[in-house]
Amino acid sequence: MTMRIMVVEDEALVRLDLVDLLEELGHLVVAQAPDGIAALELAHQHRPELAVVDIRLANNSDGGALARRLHEQLGISTLFVSGSITETFRLAMADINPRGFIRKPVSREALQDALGRQDTGP
Repeated sequence: MTMRIMVVEDEALVRLDLVDLLEELGHLVVAQAPDGIAALELAHQHRPELAVVDIRLANNSDGGALARRLHEQLGISTLFVSGSITETFRLAMADINPRGFIRKPVSREALQDALGRQDTGP
């Protein structure tokens, strides 16, 4: 099943890699943002089903705070992709029921597992 996804990552090359992987897996990337402010605005415009979010973003944005706002305001689920995932962070995010947590660097297999095996793409 194709999902409408927003990618929120401040490192341009990492963001492009994520977009490529998601599209290879058959998903539609409807928005990309480097920080929480842009992401929230784009989410209101494009209404993604899922946000793939780094924890530490540009302009001192907090990916956890962004995920909470996306969940509370728009009902958008988050898949966290970061090198900074801790057990404390996982517990702090438990109440918004994230799609999952993937450590960087992201592999196609890890992304595919987090999104569900039905999304196998070509």
